[in-house]
Amino acid sequence: MAKRIFLSFVVEDQALVTLFRGQAKNKSNDLEFSDYSVQEPYDSNNAAYIRSKIRERIGAASVTICLIGETTYKSKWVDWELRASDEEKNRVFGVRLHSSSTKDPTPKVLTDLNVPVLNWDIDAIVKAIG
Repeated sequence: MAKRIFLSFVVEDQALVTLFRGQAKNKSNDLEFSDYSVQEPYDSNNAAYIRSKIRERIGAASVTICLIGETTYKSKWVDWELRASDEEKNRVFGVRLHSSSTKDPTPKVLTDLNVPVLNWDIDAIVKAIG
């Protein structure tokens, strides 16, 4: 049975997220990725509906990975997704999309949840997924 992983990221990082998915699937064909690309403001009129749909996808996963780029730390959606993942008892960890760069700030929620943050090393990431 496939391992379901929810990906939390900002839309600006979509190209790197697509590359990440492809590399991870290459290493392990039993991975199934899910996300909910949100371009709607967190406090919009549609936010409650969007949160309910995102929570369904989070609830169907057992692991949540926060893909960390330059602006991820600013996203209210990422913060909410990671906190919801913790509430759903998903294993949560972060992955730096720019492994060679330590300038991309880590979202505070990852520190709050006391979860590991890995560099982009597909073998280590697939191993961490379990």
